[in-house]
Amino acid sequence: MHKAKVVTRSLFIVLAFLCASHGHAALLVSEREIEIESEKAWEQMKTSLPISRDLSKRTQVNCIAKKIIRQLDEPFVDQDWEIEVFENPGVNAFAMPGGKLGVYTGLFTVASNQDELATVIGHEIAHVTEKHSYERAKREMRTRVGTTIGMSVIAGNMSNRRIRSQADIYEMNNQINAVNTMSQILSTYGLNLPFNRKQESDADKTGLRLMAKAGFNPFASLSLWKKMQEDSNRPNLEFVSSHPSSDNRIKGLSSQLSESLELYNAVERKPRCTF
Repeated sequence: MHKAKVVTRSLFIVLAFLCASHGHAALLVSEREIEIESEKAWEQMKTSLPISRDLSKRTQVNCIAKKIIRQLDEPFVDQDWEIEVFENPGVNAFAMPGGKLGVYTGLFTVASNQDELATVIGHEIAHVTEKHSYERAKREMRTRVGTTIGMSVIAGNMSNRRIRSQADIYEMNNQINAVNTMSQILSTYGLNLPFNRKQESDADKTGLRLMAKAGFNPFASLSLWKKMQEDSNRPNLEFVSSHPSSDNRIKGLSSQLSESLELYNAVERKPRCTF
């Protein structure tokens, strides 16, 4: 019973810290630090992944990205964006703080036109404008600090007990392992993953507006995600995923179509990024 009370009390303190700090801008990591790490990762990626030499794909990605970037507010619109296409079969794209955008050639196997490509590129750029990398870094740091606090609580409780045998040491190690495991499980499935899913939904909405303002048809977002859903070879278990399910993603995008279509229709000269 004593062991259960100690573990429960420690877990409560860990979770209380994580939840209480959620709304505060904890000075644990700065935006500039995130940009520096992103620049390092970007340079490493460029040296480890082959650059695509397909001029058509490179030109199309650059055309779409630049038109979307023009719709951004400061300071993002004035950043010196670096855009690269990597020769990789993965259906993927990413954007990083500091103005880095990467697209895998595998994306072209699903996104068959400029509007579907703009859906993905707008989404990834939205992650940067919404500062999601920064928020994730802060949250991960708070999770690590919270776990450390939980360990300290256990250590404090253990220091007040007299260790009489090897069994006492074994019990103490079990309690520490229990808090470590449970805090990771609870912070991941109770806090981190829902937070990431919300980021993905926010990026969907912001990206949809950006692509529409740039003159790309927002209806393409629905066709793209329907194809993603059909091409999926594994069940999309949303609870253990950082991304919304395809069905929920399509529903969320559909709810934003009215506003996005108004933005799209207001663009007199639609882009032509097909090469």
